[in-house]
Amino acid sequence: MSVALGSFCLMAVAAKELSSEVDTFQVLFFRSLIGLLVITTIIFASRNTASLLKTQRIKLHGLRNSVHFIGQMAWFIGISLLPLAEVFALEFTVPLWTALIAALFLKERLTLKKLLSIAFGFAGVLIIVQPGVKALDIASLEVLAAAIATPLPTHAQNRFPPQSIH
Repeated sequence: MSVALGSFCLMAVAAKELSSEVDTFQVLFFRSLIGLLVITTIIFASRNTASLLKTQRIKLHGLRNSVHFIGQMAWFIGISLLPLAEVFALEFTVPLWTALIAALFLKERLTLKKLLSIAFGFAGVLIIVQPGVKALDIASLEVLAAAIATPLPTHAQNRFPPQSIH
């Protein structure tokens, strides 16, 4: 977990530094290309290559990947425009969106405890973003959009039983 957190922090710092020199689309292209190369290597190194490449839900995979790409784009744009501390604070809304999206799409129950947690979480977001004190910043909305887009692909996958995803 520490290694993952460290790599996310390094990616954020690298994205912040690159944002003044390299276009967001270029950064995302190479990030996606490297990910594709790693996944392709893993697939072809496995013994079940044919079964790993077979799918009956190509549209669902396309939709999930599109939402994920839009979320990445919003995050990278937001990171180029906001201080890193504000980006990370807004990113902590992902669990709030995850709970709400799970309730909407997966019919999970929102208990009083969950609702209070979500309410306090959004109160914290309002303290950070300060919409009444300063003009509502488009960059803050970009990072919030990225935080909303983060759990969507996972919930789209979880909506179907595992055997129907392929």
